[in-house]
Amino acid sequence: KDRSKLKAFLRVYNYNHLMPTRYSVDVNLDKSAVNKDAFRDPALKRKARRDVKAKFEERYKTGKNKWFFQKLRF
Repeated sequence: KDRSKLKAFLRVYNYNHLMPTRYSVDVNLDKSAVNKDAFRDPALKRKARRDVKAKFEERYKTGKNKWFFQKLRF
């Protein structure tokens, strides 16, 4: 049970600095919860982080996209 826990975080990225790849994950996030206003208010940010964590844990437990949840080794 402890191994199936994730630590979620939220970041704002500039789309010009992202590198396109062939990989994608189709996790439907609530756009009203995760937006610019969520980063301004700490309470909204905590709620958005909880929502994102719940979605990713649900995806992890179903076993889809196993490559996405593997630890990166550099």
